Amino acid sequence: MNHARVARRDVLKTVSATLAVSNLARKVSANDRIAIGFIGMGGMGTGNLKFAMKHPEVAVVTVCDVYQPNLDRAAALAGNRPKPVKDFREILADKSVDAVCISTPDHWHALMTIEACKAGKDVWVEKPVCTTVEEGHKMVQAARKYDRVVQAGTMQRSGDVFQKAVQIVRSGQLGKVTFCRTWNYDHTKEEGIGNPPDSDPPAGLDYDLWLGPAPKRPFNPNRFLARFRWFWDYAGGMMTDWGVHWLDIVQMAFGEAMPKAITMLGGRYYLKDNGETPDTFEAVFEYPDCLVAYEYRAGNSESMFKKGAGILFHGTRGTLFVTRGVYILVPEKGSDLAPEEVKATNQANLAHWANFLQCIKSRQRPMSDIETGYRSTATCLLGNAAFRSRMRLDWDDRRETTRQREAHRYLTREYRRPWKLVV
Repeated sequence: MNHARVARRDVLKTVSATLAVSNLARKVSANDRIAIGFIGMGGMGTGNLKFAMKHPEVAVVTVCDVYQPNLDRAAALAGNRPKPVKDFREILADKSVDAVCISTPDHWHALMTIEACKAGKDVWVEKPVCTTVEEGHKMVQAARKYDRVVQAGTMQRSGDVFQKAVQIVRSGQLGKVTFCRTWNYDHTKEEGIGNPPDSDPPAGLDYDLWLGPAPKRPFNPNRFLARFRWFWDYAGGMMTDWGVHWLDIVQMAFGEAMPKAITMLGGRYYLKDNGETPDTFEAVFEYPDCLVAYEYRAGNSESMFKKGAGILFHGTRGTLFVTRGVYILVPEKGSDLAPEEVKATNQANLAHWANFLQCIKSRQRPMSDIETGYRSTATCLLGNAAFRSRMRLDWDDRRETTRQREAHRYLTREYRRPWKLVV
C-alpha cells in the first residue's frame, strides 16, 4: 500500500480525530500493566488468552463471547476476575481497556478492528485478518488514521526457525529461488462434518449478533463454532485458514512482494458434508521471479519430509524445508552447501505476544503489522477469487485490485444492516 497516498488523502480530515483518540486512550508506560479485553472465546481465543496470561504485564480485564458456554469457560480460565460481556461494543466503550484481542470468526475481524481503532484501542486480530480485499485496505487505513498498533495473528513471523529460513533465502545461500511449494495434507473421514439439518440456535447463543454483518441464514450446527471456516459467508476455507500462514512466510522472504498473477483449480471431490469451500485444490501465484504453489487435499496425508504442512524453497544451490519446529537444508547435487537441520528454540506464540506488548509501549510497528497481515491475507483471498470466478487474475498492486473487472465481486461484500464498515 502507498503510505504517502493514504496520508495525503486523510491527513487534514483526521488530525483532529487522531488527537482526540490519543487523549482518550490511557497512556501505557514501561512499568504499567496493559489492560486487555478478549473478544471471541472459542478455541483460538482461549489459546490467545492462555499465551497472553503468561506475560506478567498483561491484565485481563474483560472477556467477550456471544455464546454463554464459551464466555463461562474463558472467565473461569482467567480466574473469574475479568468482566464477562456478550456485546463487544461494551469493551470498546470502556476507556480503561488499552487493547483488544479479536479471535472471532473471520467475518467479524475487519469491522471489530476498525471500530477498536476508532475507540483508541490497540489490536491483536487473528488471521486471516479479513474476508475481502476491501476490508483489509480499510483496516490499514484505520490503523494509520488513529495511530494504533495492530498486530496480525500470523505468529510464525516471530518463530526463530522461520526467521532463520527467511534469512537463508534472502542471503542467497540457496542460489536463485525460482519455485516454492507450500501445502497442507490431511486424510479426514469422507463424511467430514456431516449434513445436519437446520435447527434452532443452542441455548445461550445470541445468533443474530454472531451473524453480525454476514447474510441472514437459518441456524445450522455446521456453520457454528470451528466449522464456520468451510462456508463462504464467514471465511475462505483452507486457502485463508492455513494458506495465509505459509504464504505469509514466503512473502516475508520475498521482501513483502505480492503476486502478479493468480490461478486456482479444485473442488469438493472427496468430502460428502454440507461445507462449501474446496477439499482439494492447487493455487499458483506468479511473483516477479518465482512461482509459488499452495495445495491442499483432504483425502490423502502422504507428504514430503513426512510432514502434513510446510514450505519448500527450491533454489539453484539447495532446497530449504521449513515447518513449525524445524528447518532442513538439502544441498543441490554438486553444490558446496552443507546439509543442516535446526530445531526451534522459541515458542512463536509467546514471542509474538511479547512483540505486541512491547510495541504497545514503544508505539513501533509490530512484527506482523496489519499492512503485512493484510497483504498476506489478500494473496489468499485472490486465490479464492480466481477459483470462484474461474479466471486467471492479474493483480494491480498500485490500485489494490485485479485487472479483471469480472472478479471484483469477490474482492468486496455487502454488510447486513445495520452494520457498516466506516473508517
